[in-house]
Amino acid sequence: MTPTNSLTNIRLATGADAAQLQDIYRHCIVEAPWQVRPAEAIPDFSAISRDEVIWVAVDAQDQVLALLAVQQERAYIHHLYVHPRAQGRGLGRALLVFLQTHMAFPWRLKCVLNNKAGMAFYQRLGWLELQQGHGADGLFVLLECSGLDPG
Repeated sequence: MTPTNSLTNIRLATGADAAQLQDIYRHCIVEAPWQVRPAEAIPDFSAISRDEVIWVAVDAQDQVLALLAVQQERAYIHHLYVHPRAQGRGLGRALLVFLQTHMAFPWRLKCVLNNKAGMAFYQRLGWLELQQGHGADGLFVLLECSGLDPG
């Protein structure tokens, strides 16, 4: 495990984490104010992250606080979610800084344009907009990152 601060560590997700991963996904996606699809139309996290490498930030009791799912061969970040009770602690940034040692740049991801908090987060970290498109959740932006400042 890699320490991120005195309260969290980063490790690979295991099968035992499935319920916690689904809970974070449910809180962050199904209940998101920008979500346009009905909850029953949104797939389970395990179905949409199959074959992805999933890193988790956990607390001292090994409870999952945040997750990062990537398609390493494409350097594509498919999911980055922090449980609402753990937001504002730097866990999203910590997961991305950690990822630098496991996946080469440049990285890409899509962020729903109406996800104002997500867009602001990536803009603060210097991600650049490549193009816009339309998906099941509305307009999205394809973003690219060529490097992160670990500080």
